[in-house]
Amino acid sequence: MNALGLLAAYLAFLLLISGFARRRALQSPEEFFLAGRTLGPVVLFFTLAATNFSAFFFLGFAGAAWKSGLGQYGIMGVGTALVPISFYFIGRKVWRLGKQKGYVTAPQLIGGEFNSSILRQLVLWTMILFTLPYLLTQAVGAGILVSALVGSDLVRVAGAVVMVIIGAVVILGGMRGSAWTDVLQGGIMIVAMAAALIFVARGLGGFTQAGLRAFAAAPEHFMRPGPDGYFSLPTWISFIALWTFVNPLFPQMFTRFYTARSLRSLRLTLWLYPLLVSFLFLAPVLIGVWARGVGLEPPSADAVLPTMVAEFAPGWVHALVMVGALAALMSTADSQLLALATMMSNDLKLLGGGVQAGRWFSAAICGLVAAALLLGFNPQLPIFTFLTQTTFAGLAALTPATLAALYRPTLPPAAPIVSILVGEGAVLAMRLGKLPTFGLADGVVALSIAALTLLVVAGMSRLLQRQPAMRTPETAV
Repeated sequence: MNALGLLAAYLAFLLLISGFARRRALQSPEEFFLAGRTLGPVVLFFTLAATNFSAFFFLGFAGAAWKSGLGQYGIMGVGTALVPISFYFIGRKVWRLGKQKGYVTAPQLIGGEFNSSILRQLVLWTMILFTLPYLLTQAVGAGILVSALVGSDLVRVAGAVVMVIIGAVVILGGMRGSAWTDVLQGGIMIVAMAAALIFVARGLGGFTQAGLRAFAAAPEHFMRPGPDGYFSLPTWISFIALWTFVNPLFPQMFTRFYTARSLRSLRLTLWLYPLLVSFLFLAPVLIGVWARGVGLEPPSADAVLPTMVAEFAPGWVHALVMVGALAALMSTADSQLLALATMMSNDLKLLGGGVQAGRWFSAAICGLVAAALLLGFNPQLPIFTFLTQTTFAGLAALTPATLAALYRPTLPPAAPIVSILVGEGAVLAMRLGKLPTFGLADGVVALSIAALTLLVVAGMSRLLQRQPAMRTPETAV
């Protein structure tokens, strides 16, 4: 099967699966937005994994290893494998509260536990602000992948077409359609990356030979701190902390905690997730480092893995890898689209809420993104670049408020509200160069400042509550 045939088959299967899910998606809001809270362990595992793996897994990851060496596996592979820690401390509580109180979104839970509409709206707009630009970048990336796969330079048209298909998946099948398609897309990702690793190694003379050639050409890529001194202790701490704590705060991930049929489904995911990540994330890192052994000079770092596959593996493997990268991107994009539509329907209460509102919002966002591409939207605009580059940091600043909602909802609402405002202010200050990061990632600094602010405001509020009321002259004896 050629590249175009493989792409067509993949997209057709996505629409077919979404069509099967449509009958159940129309039954109720809980079914459309949360798949009726009935996802079993296998589907839940694949939808969490596929949603979390963006196109960076296929494109950026190998390029990062090509630049900085095997240390990328430590900060990305090990760091991401620790994500189930936050699944345990955040996911379990979210699932329980969702069952007990009918929560559907993150703003609904965080604002509801503190009984604060201001907090709910603050969380809502923070998530929208940092998710919508990310969705736009996914559309641009999809256009680049599809145009490269079919040999066309119509990047914007290809991106718009993919966005329409993503919208159809969400509108037809809701959360169940998104989760079922994630099983297909997750399977494609696993097979594609495994095939890339095996066939590239074979083309280089085997795993041992590939490694020896790379070590002879660039030994600094096999040791810390790497060729550019990137892998310092603050960098390691930053990435491990960032992946562990910020991952659940992506709205598309948070919403999926509500969908589990039982805690058993969630627990099984906790075990399977690090096993998958530990294996899969090693593949692009090895290919990126092996590229040093053959003296590869790609047009860009993102082209390292596709170029290596094109040169050292059969043509069908290259096509499969490109479709795998597209699957990684689309599985994240459809989840982001559904998460945005879910929040707009349930937290803004526009169009009356419910299934029909969710479908209308999905169509509107999808149409907006597609139109922006076709009208020549420039993803390099300063505000757009700022928001996409600060997505992790912006969402990390929500973590202390989220943990407080789950474990200390008796705190005064002012504590989480001020912590979010100060945390987001810190993100802006760091991007403007007004606040030092001490070598840490922006997200770790923002999270730390937000956590400290929450503790200080909560402590001050309790102190003020404990102070006895001042006696007035009338009551003085």
